[in-house]
Amino acid sequence: MIASRFIRLAAPVSRAVAARPAAFMAVRSFTSPSAPSQDILKDLYIKELKGYKPAPETKGADASSQVKEFKTPATPAAPAVDASADLAAWETANAEIADAVSEEAVEEAEEEEVEEEEEEHHH
Repeated sequence: MIASRFIRLAAPVSRAVAARPAAFMAVRSFTSPSAPSQDILKDLYIKELKGYKPAPETKGADASSQVKEFKTPATPAAPAVDASADLAAWETANAEIADAVSEEAVEEAEEEEVEEEEEEHHH
């Protein structure tokens, strides 16, 4: 019963509101906190970075401990070699090998040439 009376009383009001043009526009505003959320670690890190002051470098003390003084290496001594005896031994060894190889090589080359010419004539 109370609900039916409320509806009867509210009906003319709702018609009047609907018929009347809107005089103002309803605006919904969102509120945001005045201060952004604080990140404690970030703030602490930035504070420490701003407060950091590197120690001034002392050029004399640090440089001498890091750099060694250059010393030229000692020149090596030349090896003691008896070149005349080694050269004579080398010349005799090469002469024997060169003579043996050259005579055999020439004879074999001549035989191969003769064989190739004979084969060409037969074909």
